[in-house]
Amino acid sequence: MKIRPLHIKHIASLLLAAALMLSSCKSLEVSEIPERTVSNGNFGGIAFDTEAKTAETALPIPQKTTALQSEETEISEESTANPQETTAAESESSTTAVTTTQKPATTTAATKATTTKAATTKAATTTKPAETTAKTTAKATTAATTEKTTAVTTTTTAEITTTAPETEEETTKAPASDRSYPKNSYSALNYSEVKGVWISYIEINNLLKGKSKSEFRKAAGKLYDNCLSLGLNTVYVHVRAYGDAFYYSELYPFSKYVSGSLGTKTDYDPLEILIEEAHDRGLSFQAWINPLRLCASGDMPYVSADYPIGSWYKSTDYKGKYIVNVNGTWYLNPAYSEAIKLVGDGVREIVSGYDVDGIHIDDYFYPTTDASFDSAAFNNSGKASLSAFRIANCNNLVREIYNATHECSSTAVFGASTQGNMNNNITQLYADAESWCRGGYIDYFAPQIYYGFENSAQPFKTCVDSWCDLVKGTNVKLYIGLALYKIGQEDKWAGSGQYEWQNTSTMIKRQIEYSFGKKGCSGIVLYCYNYLFSTGYHTAAIQKEIDNFKDLLI
Repeated sequence: MKIRPLHIKHIASLLLAAALMLSSCKSLEVSEIPERTVSNGNFGGIAFDTEAKTAETALPIPQKTTALQSEETEISEESTANPQETTAAESESSTTAVTTTQKPATTTAATKATTTKAATTKAATTTKPAETTAKTTAKATTAATTEKTTAVTTTTTAEITTTAPETEEETTKAPASDRSYPKNSYSALNYSEVKGVWISYIEINNLLKGKSKSEFRKAAGKLYDNCLSLGLNTVYVHVRAYGDAFYYSELYPFSKYVSGSLGTKTDYDPLEILIEEAHDRGLSFQAWINPLRLCASGDMPYVSADYPIGSWYKSTDYKGKYIVNVNGTWYLNPAYSEAIKLVGDGVREIVSGYDVDGIHIDDYFYPTTDASFDSAAFNNSGKASLSAFRIANCNNLVREIYNATHECSSTAVFGASTQGNMNNNITQLYADAESWCRGGYIDYFAPQIYYGFENSAQPFKTCVDSWCDLVKGTNVKLYIGLALYKIGQEDKWAGSGQYEWQNTSTMIKRQIEYSFGKKGCSGIVLYCYNYLFSTGYHTAAIQKEIDNFKDLLI
């Protein structure tokens, strides 16, 4: 029977459609998550207002806000006002009722159904848990060649100095990319109910910097003893804040927040001591890194070309490409696989060489919504929207950190401290926590839910409930981040809850009670150590709160 041309065209169309469907399925299988985008006032099919909401008109989460992520200042600036890692003054307009306090903490959880974690029973702060098995004795102590120190200049009021740049720029020297990172046999210590605290580079700079080995160990021990006195069982300690290393690294320059001079190492490895002293007290040690944030402009010229970021900075091909300057601070550009691999290898270096119980990242993802940050990469990407492009880049970054953690340890966990406001995460930072959770490449979230119960746009209970709903049905753990620094302070962007933190001495107690009593929540994390114990941060109002909530932790 003769087939008419019309039938042939029809068959060809069907075959083409089938091929396209098969290709689409394969693509989805590889990426594991569908592409998401934020554009034209819609996200994921859910419409939101493009205008800021006032206290009177704010709607329940998720709700779009116009809040911009605040940039973290240098220590010299922080010490003059509100001394926390990210300043307490939110950047929302006066008509926005959403509290987007920016604490660089840890928040990101993901599902890993196939891996059994070394989670332990409820912390006993007086004895070391049985989970702290024999440590691996072989440490990665090989360090990069010491940078030349031909001159030293003071850069901040905190007496932090920076080594002068090398006289010979090694712009063509590429760091090795074929390093091997063996699996660490250490069995990680992680509690089934977390009672944690963030210890930032600010505490390290103020309490531990410039000390001898014995002085450093003694000071670290005292810091941890203070944590134990409140019943805490987990510490989230900064080990890389600005593209630097608080340990011996071949990939990043040694931190000035430890030695006092960028690139100049101490004669002992501070991370080894920090971990040993924590484990001796039964504390779980989560290594906190800022994945994309690098040095300030004043420090970058002094980073040796022996390190990738120093090499890229000194290269006309990569400066402004792999690393980008935003308002005086440099950032890795996650649009490029080289930048993502550097972050991943940095994690491998830590997990392989040190007995950490986990890797922790905070909310420093894209530092800006400005299209100029990665316009060249986006234009070559073929993506239809900038938001879809950036969300995919952050997904790749988080997946790489997850993989790096689990490649080098069978028991360590990986988590993230995102902003508490889910909408801000996706629209301002391009951090798609839902995809990380659904895609199975995060172990826990510690969202910064720094809102009062009466906050008009982000009431505490509603926000906690939303995060509980996110992790429901997954293996992802949820720890609620709480804001000690707001105690006794006016919360001017909270609408009707503006004076709530001033009118009560039980805010944190009630937040802890609600978190522990909520199904799906496995703990809390306090921001931060300074407000619990340090002069200049610790106030009478905070002490009253501590007296009210400490019995819930001890």
